[in-house]
Amino acid sequence: MGMKDENIMKIVDELNICLANLNILFIKLHNFHWNVVGMGFFDMHEKTQELYEQVALMLDTVAEKIRMYGYNPLASMQSYLKVGTIKEAPSENINATTIANIIEEDFEHMLMGARKLDEMAKDTMDECLINIIADAMCFYQKNIWMMNAYKTR
Repeated sequence: MGMKDENIMKIVDELNICLANLNILFIKLHNFHWNVVGMGFFDMHEKTQELYEQVALMLDTVAEKIRMYGYNPLASMQSYLKVGTIKEAPSENINATTIANIIEEDFEHMLMGARKLDEMAKDTMDECLINIIADAMCFYQKNIWMMNAYKTR
């Protein structure tokens, strides 16, 4: 793709961290979807489903981008938990406001990772990668705002 192997490997490493975090988020959002209780149940139950469906699309896009670079994406929970920087959540009852706080925090973390990857991608001339990152940043920013707005009820 017109890049040195050294640069590709750095990008692939960052993409694998992103992929690991997306997979952890995917499971975590399901956990919240199943275990939300109390006021705000209906809103958060619906919102977490919307989020995990979008995250599923994002993780597929990231894995396929890694393949486009000629590498194999991480593909096990063990590797995701080893490489990922997002923490799991226990399977227990949880209220919607706490979920909103955790999602906001996790998406802030993902946004920082996307910004780091964006800096690396700018030198690549890989418009596909740049667009993937831009779309992800917009998704995180919008949902950070939405979680913050939800908490001000």
